[in-house]
Amino acid sequence: MEKSTEIVVVGSTNVDMVARVAHLPLPGETIGEAEYSVAYGGKGANQAVAAAKAGGRVTFVSYLGEDVYADALLASFKEAGINTEYIRKLRGVSTGVALIFVSEAGENCIAVAPGANGLLQGDGVRELFPLIERAGVLVLQLEIPFPTVTALVEYAHSVGTKVVLNPAPAKKIPLDLLRQVDVLILNETEAAFITDKSFQEAEAMDMAQYLCGEGVQTVILTLGKKGSVVAGKGLAESIPSYKVKAVDTTGAGDTFCGAFVARWMEGSDVLASVRFATAAAALSVTRAGAQPSIPSKEEVLEFVSNEK
Repeated sequence: MEKSTEIVVVGSTNVDMVARVAHLPLPGETIGEAEYSVAYGGKGANQAVAAAKAGGRVTFVSYLGEDVYADALLASFKEAGINTEYIRKLRGVSTGVALIFVSEAGENCIAVAPGANGLLQGDGVRELFPLIERAGVLVLQLEIPFPTVTALVEYAHSVGTKVVLNPAPAKKIPLDLLRQVDVLILNETEAAFITDKSFQEAEAMDMAQYLCGEGVQTVILTLGKKGSVVAGKGLAESIPSYKVKAVDTTGAGDTFCGAFVARWMEGSDVLASVRFATAAAALSVTRAGAQPSIPSKEEVLEFVSNEK
C-alpha cells in the first residue's frame, strides 16, 4: 500500500489543572496565593495539536470520559484542524486529569490521573490497524497502556509505517521493541531510565549513539535550554537551542515532538526537522500552558527569521 503523509497520533488527553506558585512545594509544604487555571493537555493531545499547528495532516486517536470536558475538548481538536473520527467518549469514567504546579522560574511538577486514557486497549487497538497501515507515521507516548503501545509499534513496523516514540513518562522498554522504532525522541531523564546509565551532559551524544547501537534508527536526545543531540546512520549532530525567557515549560517537549513530525512528513530531513522543532519548543516556553502555548507554523518561521 502506498503511504500517505498522514500523521496518526495515538495517546492521552488530559485536562490540565494548573497552579502557578512562587516555587515548587517541598513535601508537606503548603503554598498560598497560587494562581489557578484550567487548560487542555495530555502528551498525545499536545503532540497532535503541535503537529497540526505546524502544518501536518493529523488524525488523533484518544479516549475521553463522558463528562463536562469531552465536548469542549473535541471542539478544540477540530479547531486545530485535527481529524477526530477516532476519538471515543466512554461512559462511567472521567477524562484524564493532570495536576500541575508551575514555579516563577518556569519549572513544573505534574501528577496525572489517567481516567479514560487507561482504557485504550483490546479491540479498540485492532480497529486502528487499517488507519495505521495507510499512514505515513505513527506517533506514540507512554500515557496509555504499555501493551497498547507495544501492539501498535509492532503492527506499524510490520506494514512499513514509520514509528516515532516519545517514551514519556519514563518506563523500561524492551530492546526488541526499540529496534522497531524509526525515531526515538527522549530527554535526559528518559534516556537514563531506558539505558540504566547515569546521565552526564558531556556524554549526551555517547548515550544517543549507544541507543542507536541497540537498534534504534534515529535518536533525538533533547537537553532543554542546551538544545539536543541527534544520532543515527550518518548522523552525529548537536543542535543548539534559542535563548528565550522561560515562562512555563509545560508541554515544550510535546511541542518539539509534534513540530518535528509535521516538518519531517513535509519532506524535510531529520536535522532540518529538529531545527524547526527546536524553534517551536523555544517559542512555546515563552507562553503559559500546554496547548495554549503551541505556536503555529507561521509563528515558528517568523521566529526563526527574526533570530537570524
